[in-house]
Amino acid sequence: MYTSQIRHHDRHSRAKAAVWTDHAFDHHPRFAEVAMALLPASLILATATALLVALV
Repeated sequence: MYTSQIRHHDRHSRAKAAVWTDHAFDHHPRFAEVAMALLPASLILATATALLVALV
């Protein structure tokens, strides 16, 4: 691949690159949001633990 082709593809891919805005990272989650996000994982872990204890 020639240098001019590489530059063309590089410029083309940068034009289509996703743009991240700063306000997407400024959000501070509240405790309730974090707790609700962890609820399914904790239920799965509790179920797996109960099944392992039942097998022993």
